[in-house]
Amino acid sequence: MSENKINIDPNEFAMSLIKAINKSDNMTNERFIKNQLTLYLEAYVMIDDFNHLEVDQIKNMEKQQISELFDKMLSGRFTP
Repeated sequence: MSENKINIDPNEFAMSLIKAINKSDNMTNERFIKNQLTLYLEAYVMIDDFNHLEVDQIKNMEKQQISELFDKMLSGRFTP
């Protein structure tokens, strides 16, 4: 399953986003840089979260399956 996992490079993704944005004429350099930095950081964190999502879901599924197994064992054990 992990062989088919999608993994996006957060830096490459974020850089491609900010490269696509052009500075408008009425925007100061400082405002433009702040906007670019904000966009970069938000994109980087979002992609990093996405990359860890699949691993976390598998861990949660395993915990859920273990919990269900214990529930079945306990209900069978205490059911007359």
